Amino acid sequence: MTIHTASNTSGGSAGQARYRGVIFDLDGTLMDTAEGVLASVRYTTEQMGYPPLSEAIMRTFIGPPVKHSLIRHYGLNEEEANAATEVFRNRYKDHDLLKAAPYDGMMDLLKKLKQEGYLIGVATLKREDYAITLLNHYGISDYCDCICGSDFASKMLKIDVLHKCMDQLGLPASEAVLIGDTSSDGNGAAKAKMDFIAVTYGFGPSLAADWAEFHPVFVAETPCEIGDFLDSGR
Repeated sequence: MTIHTASNTSGGSAGQARYRGVIFDLDGTLMDTAEGVLASVRYTTEQMGYPPLSEAIMRTFIGPPVKHSLIRHYGLNEEEANAATEVFRNRYKDHDLLKAAPYDGMMDLLKKLKQEGYLIGVATLKREDYAITLLNHYGISDYCDCICGSDFASKMLKIDVLHKCMDQLGLPASEAVLIGDTSSDGNGAAKAKMDFIAVTYGFGPSLAADWAEFHPVFVAETPCEIGDFLDSGR
């Protein structure tokens, strides 16, 4: 696969030293959370008597608020969606939340970025209390200057979480870069007018060419490549 670099992408100002903050998505970027999320989705659909979904569709539940995904795939009304979401949340927080793992090389990357003086934020559409519990458990929060997630009602969009994160970091969008694995991240970065690094190891597009519409400043296959890219502009 051809990895995009600052010289051959059309978006942003890649790798420049003016980045003071690095903001990570969580699911599919910092951590592989598939096992826990999918286990709770399966439990929820079985408990609610919904027809089973294909594995490919199931994986689209990872990242966005589960309520939105349930409405989209089952045509639920608000009351039905709230009931199903409550089943999911109870199962996920009590049984499946910690069925996850940092991607290989991620802890080394976070340590490196912190040593180099970057402010590190997390901006996720996972409910904020879940995100904090998960990142505390795996020691990732030790490297984070802020952890921002979605509200309990799942009304926040990615750009809302990004604005919250940048406010807490005290940074304008021009001094931060978002790292993410799905179109939600690409769209959120564009709306926030901040640079975007796409990763191919998560739950979104696995080919660099499929990221073109989001104009990433870089496309990384591994966490190590993210560090190398940021180093190239220092």
